Amino acid sequence: MRLWKNSLPLRLAVITGTVFIVVLITALLASFLTTDYLLKSSVDSTLTSLARSIADSWTRNNGPQNLPIRNDKDSEVYVQVVDSQGTVVYTSSKEDYLPVEGDLLRQALQGKEFFTDAVGRHRHRGRLDVSALSDREGSLWPEKGGVRIIYWPLPESKEGNYVLQVGLPVKEQVEMLLNLGKMLIVISIGAVLIVVGVSAFLVWNTFKPLRQIIAVAEEIDGSTLTSRIEVPVRDATLNHLVEVLNAMLKRLETAFLTQARFVNDAAHDLRTPLSALRSELEITLRQTRSENEYIQALKGCLTETEYMGSLTENLLALAKFDSGLQMEIEKAIPLGPLLERVNSEFRELAEQNQITLIMDFEKNLRVDCDQLAIERLLRNLLDNGIRYTPAGGLVELVLRDKSDLKGCGGAEITIRDTGIGIGSQDLPHIFERFYRSDGARRRDGGGSGLGLSICRSIVLNHGGAIHIQSERGKGTCVAIWLPCTSS
Repeated sequence: MRLWKNSLPLRLAVITGTVFIVVLITALLASFLTTDYLLKSSVDSTLTSLARSIADSWTRNNGPQNLPIRNDKDSEVYVQVVDSQGTVVYTSSKEDYLPVEGDLLRQALQGKEFFTDAVGRHRHRGRLDVSALSDREGSLWPEKGGVRIIYWPLPESKEGNYVLQVGLPVKEQVEMLLNLGKMLIVISIGAVLIVVGVSAFLVWNTFKPLRQIIAVAEEIDGSTLTSRIEVPVRDATLNHLVEVLNAMLKRLETAFLTQARFVNDAAHDLRTPLSALRSELEITLRQTRSENEYIQALKGCLTETEYMGSLTENLLALAKFDSGLQMEIEKAIPLGPLLERVNSEFRELAEQNQITLIMDFEKNLRVDCDQLAIERLLRNLLDNGIRYTPAGGLVELVLRDKSDLKGCGGAEITIRDTGIGIGSQDLPHIFERFYRSDGARRRDGGGSGLGLSICRSIVLNHGGAIHIQSERGKGTCVAIWLPCTSS
């Protein structure tokens, strides 16, 4: 039972073989029954023709005159006439009599024709009897094997009502049917063996490419993710399976490389402030210093710890956003008030940097969202816009109703600035973790290189899309699309 449950090839072979065997046996049985029916129909047709001819002779001669008299050497036709009481008034054989069955006789006297089979003292209806070949004691014609009989009502006469019985031996037909049955049994046994063997062979060969795929896949581990499955497969389904597995391996390879880079970058970014903090403390403790020097040293330590705290918080947030664990989606949140709240937080910072902050939005747009996550998204983008825009520049926050390419209604949030912009060589990498457009690991800009990665994770967790257009020296435009629930 366990082998049956755990082996798909075995189940397919057994099921396929069983279906073939059932179809084969059904076809052979249908052939046997059809032959039986045709043989019986042929005999019945002959009996009907003989009975009609003999009945016509009876009518013309007004009695049994000129009816055939059976000669065992020359004729195999048995003719017998019985009256309403079942008494034989005429027989073509002086030695043998056809059996008379009372029920059939009574129905024949009512004008109905009937067929029956006789073997010894047995009566068999509806088919040729294969047991007729046995030479049992008491059989009427043991050497002939059995007789097919027709009951034919004769026209009513002054002497009374009579029924004609005409019988034909069916030994040849029964022998033919028996031989056919034996032949079909032999064919069935041979066909079953062939079908089982062919089914097993076909299933084994069908799964051969799959076994090759499994063997290659088992050899791939974390150190060989660059390997790909290359199995010559002609089947479209298995080809698709190979393509899917190779695509999965590519994603795993990318994920492993990203994880390795993430760990290396995180270690580097954490090691740098730790080294600076340690150096600051060591230098401070080497000799006695003034109160002002201690204060400056502590401020430097505080700056480094704040950076490490911010970096750790961003790493934790990014991990949670990636897994979707931190999303608390609320239904139909109006975006207008949310944008106003975030915009007011940055108004003072923009004024301090002599930057004009403009907001324009449609208040009736609503989305299903995590408000805190969307606020964090907007804060990151507005902070970047103000930080990298020189004095006298412009930062614009716009909310518009816009459908996506599939026609789904949505809200588009645009943050546009006139800042320093991003070079074309950096644009493909700006959503990568710890990536900075200057390619260095300096923290004088205040960022950790995780802000845009967090923004992208937030947008994707809301089923939206984020796109950035930028040109060095001309500014940056960040477009965010979120699906709307109602207007």
